[in-house]
Amino acid sequence: MKKFEVCIRGTNFLIKSGNQVKRNGFYAARFIEANDSSAALESVMGAIKSELKDVVLNEKSNPPKVSVEDIYEVYYFGDKIVWEGKQLPPEGFVWDKEVVREAANSPESSLANPLEGKWPTLWDRIRQRDIHIHSIFIHFTNSLYPVAILFMFLFLLFGNASFHQTYFYIMVLATFSVPVSYLTGILEWRKRFKGVMIPIFAAKIKYGVVVFVIGGCSTLWHYISPGILERGDLLSVVYVFLNVSIILPLIYLGHLGGIIVYEGLD
Repeated sequence: MKKFEVCIRGTNFLIKSGNQVKRNGFYAARFIEANDSSAALESVMGAIKSELKDVVLNEKSNPPKVSVEDIYEVYYFGDKIVWEGKQLPPEGFVWDKEVVREAANSPESSLANPLEGKWPTLWDRIRQRDIHIHSIFIHFTNSLYPVAILFMFLFLLFGNASFHQTYFYIMVLATFSVPVSYLTGILEWRKRFKGVMIPIFAAKIKYGVVVFVIGGCSTLWHYISPGILERGDLLSVVYVFLNVSIILPLIYLGHLGGIIVYEGLD
């Protein structure tokens, strides 16, 4: 077996640093024994990928980059590699900017998922398949409220009782789907972004609660007073405006989700 010293450069890594998400890069040195340089590189790249898999927050559309700066065969291993003025030990990473230690060591220790231990097999399968479960549920919820409001106005315009019933049933379905969408959003946030609290996530959490309160109040009000839309008085107008007011936070939540998915977080 031959001895190789390998210098690695990583860039465009989106990682947790304190309570923020930062884009960062690193240098790393690895000493390894292998039959040839190709086998050495393959082993080193696999090891680095394994070490960083629980730290990297990049989406697939904007992946991190890892390149080989140098690889050379040696007769014996030293205690470090000096590269571009940096002393690189044979383990760990020398980051371009300071990174909190726990981010590169064991982020899972304090961010364990509440589903793990209860349904480990199901959760492991979800993680392995990288199912965007929050996107599935949130689109379902976000589409139900506008459709319900459409049937509310159809009833107000034409007075057909079937429109009235359809409105209420869709509102019930939408309201009960909100907690599921909210929970999957929290789980996705903890999984992909390690629970880092930055303004965009704080806004999504806050306006998610706003949607639930408005939708829940509208549904409960109609359940208590089924004839609220037929009264034709000031309370009916207030009830209609309460329903319509849910559209703005829904649009804003969709806008924030689009920023996360398409623009990424710097």
